[in-house]
Amino acid sequence: MIVLSLSQQEADDLLALIKVLRNQNPISLPSIGNSMKFEGVDKGFSKIKFLFDVHRKTLNVRKCTYQTRSSGEILLRVDIEGSDHPNPDGTVIPCPHIHIYREGFSDRCAFPLGDHFLTNTHDLVRVLIDFLEYNHVENIPILTIQEGGLG
Repeated sequence: MIVLSLSQQEADDLLALIKVLRNQNPISLPSIGNSMKFEGVDKGFSKIKFLFDVHRKTLNVRKCTYQTRSSGEILLRVDIEGSDHPNPDGTVIPCPHIHIYREGFSDRCAFPLGDHFLTNTHDLVRVLIDFLEYNHVENIPILTIQEGGLG
């Protein structure tokens, strides 16, 4: 089986692109135990596709993961609550943290979230807005949380 992966330059270039969401309808953060995804494209020629995922697949009200995928790779992942993350170099990063694609390691390297963007981790909608802004999404729609979504 051949495993394709991005070079670091390719991943950095994808992350730097201005992106637009395909659908401008309001987005409701999924309720506890659920997940959702929505699509984006690069603003330039709309040929590069991006998927943005929101996972709340546990019963923990605050546990939420946001991720950006493109070209078959996870480029970014934010974990709001969960276990500490052991990096390949032996460092351990507590939650909340951000995983950023690294060539040869994919999304297995985590960094303190506050080193990359500041957000209110107690407000999952705010985190999603800040995450999309960090991804250079230009047309962020109205975001809400589904009824019962916070417990």
